[in-house]
Amino acid sequence: MMKHVYYSQNQLFKMSRRKINMKKKPKPETAKTKPINIMLPEELMERIRALCDERGMTIQDFVTDAIIEKLQLAHKERRKKVRL
Repeated sequence: MMKHVYYSQNQLFKMSRRKINMKKKPKPETAKTKPINIMLPEELMERIRALCDERGMTIQDFVTDAIIEKLQLAHKERRKKVRL
């Protein structure tokens, strides 16, 4: 007599990954992070959301990129002033 075995969706997913020999996505290197809270005008927040949706990125990634770009620009401007 055969017993019926029932698997959860998670178990089936894991088994299917093994069958087709898929590798898990590598985890990106993670830096230590700290949360920040900021207040933005609603209109600006809507523009950010729309742009992020259009580009398929998270708001966190957008803000991080924007801060990095601003810091790089400030560094370049500071170096120009010193050389004059």
